[in-house]
Amino acid sequence: MASKHRLGNLIRITSNVETSKPDPYILSVDIGTSSIRAYLFSKTFQIISSSQKQQTLHCPEQHGFEFEPEEFWQKFLAVIHETIEHANPLTVNDITCLGISTLRNSVILWDRETGETYSNIILWNDSRSSSHTTTTNSSLTWKTIRNVAKFIHPIVQTARLSTLSNLEFRTQMIAFKLLWLFDRKPHLKQYARQNRLLFGCIETWIIWKLTGGHEHVTDVSCASSTGLFDPFQSQWSTLLCKNLGIPIELLPTIKPTFGQFGKCIPSLFGHAIPITAVIGDVQASMFGQCVSHPGECLLTLGTGAFVNILTGQVSASTDGIYPLVAHSDLSNPLKNVHFLHAYHSCCANVLNWARQAGFFNDFSELDQITTNAKSSHVFFLPAFDGHNNDPYCGSGFIGISSTTTRDDLLRSILESIAFIVYELFTSLRDNFNVYQPDKQFKCLRTAGKVSSCDFICQTITNLIQLPIERCYAFDYASGIGAGFLAAYGYGLIDDYEHFQKIITVEKVFRPIKSEITEENFKQWKTIIPRFTKWYKKDDM
Repeated sequence: MASKHRLGNLIRITSNVETSKPDPYILSVDIGTSSIRAYLFSKTFQIISSSQKQQTLHCPEQHGFEFEPEEFWQKFLAVIHETIEHANPLTVNDITCLGISTLRNSVILWDRETGETYSNIILWNDSRSSSHTTTTNSSLTWKTIRNVAKFIHPIVQTARLSTLSNLEFRTQMIAFKLLWLFDRKPHLKQYARQNRLLFGCIETWIIWKLTGGHEHVTDVSCASSTGLFDPFQSQWSTLLCKNLGIPIELLPTIKPTFGQFGKCIPSLFGHAIPITAVIGDVQASMFGQCVSHPGECLLTLGTGAFVNILTGQVSASTDGIYPLVAHSDLSNPLKNVHFLHAYHSCCANVLNWARQAGFFNDFSELDQITTNAKSSHVFFLPAFDGHNNDPYCGSGFIGISSTTTRDDLLRSILESIAFIVYELFTSLRDNFNVYQPDKQFKCLRTAGKVSSCDFICQTITNLIQLPIERCYAFDYASGIGAGFLAAYGYGLIDDYEHFQKIITVEKVFRPIKSEITEENFKQWKTIIPRFTKWYKKDDM
């Protein structure tokens, strides 16, 4: 149903938009793992109307997570149609432009001519390709490449060599999902050689569908997350594609985050809506919460937990952390703004499991858990899709006794999410301090539905010992971020500084020095080896 939010009347419209013309409205779609949402924003970024539908997650086998393409496509169309209907008396003709925020590294193959799909959408957290990843990381080829880079780096000392010397592939990278699909369906390799196959992540397939098959494109933020992108050259990496056996012709054209991505064919919505922004969901969340200066950090607590520190220029990194693109530079779209990024696949999905398992009935119950520190005796490791670099890690509780209550178990689940975020944060902060010594670490903000849990936010704050800001629009940060960029890409907005005034702080979590919380974290770290290599390769 229609909804409105007080975000202020602070966006400056460019002088070429005449007052006599109808007010512009911006459509934004946020594609997540758990749900897909559409928003219609006014020029001052108040929500005029919105619609949301839950995604249907298919799990055909252990560690497999998929969307069925046609089912997903119909939901995508439905949320847009419903959002337009809820905006009455406005119509589709009042919509000026469309921005898309999307989950990343979720791949699909389809026929170039007929549009027939040759696979389901294999999601980012699908780990069935873990054996391909492990084999590649331990291969002689990549050991040699890393060792040569380590040998040359002290002499040349470039950020690119430093990153290459520490490069570790992850199962979330699209190359291994594609190789896994080729193994499952060998005939697709022949289709690729015949140039009848198209490959892309969700945003590429969606744009291809929206434009009637005219555009096979992605944006630089989504491309940078694939593991096939060279952030130092801002293009697909010929080195990576060649050595991994990925035909570079399969990959979509990379465009800036904002600009022209084509127009929706009129038969879909009754109007040829221009697509003027495409961006990864984490990056859109950063933009939508005005994390815009080097040293600023966003903790995105959605289906997974994501920690992101903006660096501005591309940064070297270690420990398998890879520099990604936040978005194209607003003043020069051919240049990019970068960030360091680390993630864990368990966050909201853990809470959804906990609710289904009967640990609580409604998310509002989480607000009843006191944020006061107390010694923990029960600990939980959420490793539904593995933990750190171990895809065979198990999940479970340790420390249960005859006096353990349901509240103790629930508290340990919430603590585990906070501990994972703290682990990610310290790793990124260490990298930032080493490779960005001239930049000061500044503020932290949080976004995503799980950030509504005060207990998790306060526990993270106590460990990090820095304030964390939770801003208005934190639960639709990706949607408003994509909307901002769509308006910018169309030319409705020419001054980013006003964004800073739109997103105001709703609550600040201030750190409390707590030896108890620190001891709980140390104790939690000791349980991880007990779950390491819990599964065997044949179990995956």
